Amino acid sequence: MDFEGIDDDKIIYSDTILLRGLTSADAIVSVNDVIVEVQSDGNFELTLVLVEGPNFVDIVASNLDGSSISGEYFVFSIPPEEVP
Repeated sequence: MDFEGIDDDKIIYSDTILLRGLTSADAIVSVNDVIVEVQSDGNFELTLVLVEGPNFVDIVASNLDGSSISGEYFVFSIPPEEVP
């Protein structure tokens, strides 16, 4: 599983982050226990809503033969300031 949009201990100046990745087409992917749709070519994406401050992100991909791969990340969200 390869993905982009997140690194461990990353500061994000937004209240959302777009996660994109590539895995096997038969994989089941979850982000923080939410199942993410995997396209027939193995691509997936999810816009994750962040709370202000620290956020834990757990990404797991499993395939039909029972193998899985996972990644755990901590990101710090600083929402953009609202313009009056």
